This record gives sequence, structure tokens and C-alpha cells, in this order.
Amino acid sequence: MTEHGYELKIGAKYLIRSAEDEDTIGVFSGYAIIGSESALVIRMDGGKIRFFMVSQITYMDLLETSAEDERSKKRPEPFYG
Repeated sequence: MTEHGYELKIGAKYLIRSAEDEDTIGVFSGYAIIGSESALVIRMDGGKIRFFMVSQITYMDLLETSAEDERSKKRPEPFYG
């Protein structure tokens, strides 16, 4: 485990298995609220946006880290001045 724990990174590529046993590969773009449920927003090849209800995700595999994650491995320390 990293010092900051596990988290989804915007721009990282994931394989997502949904409750219907369907695999989708795409880039994580953020979170959304649909009604009272949370959803992950995934941009697929070709630009199509797909929303996955968190409760319907069986598992996710990290395929590629985000470019931003590669550029800055160290997080900036807070400055109090």
C-alpha cells in the first residue's frame, strides 16, 4: 500500500467488470451522482462517456497509471504562512 492509500486517479486506464459480467476498458474521468447513487465516469475509446453505478461494479483492474501520476510521485507538502 502506498503512503497515501489507494485511490482512483483521473486519467488512469481501468478495466471494469460490471454486474452483468461485461468488461469495459476506459479512462477514469471523475465521479457523478445519479439520483441517490454514486457513479464512476469512464471515457471509452472513441470519446463515448459511460457511467457505472458503484453498486454494480464487480471489480476493476488498473491497466495504466495517469500521466499526472507519473509526473509527480511526490505530493507537495502544505504551506502555512
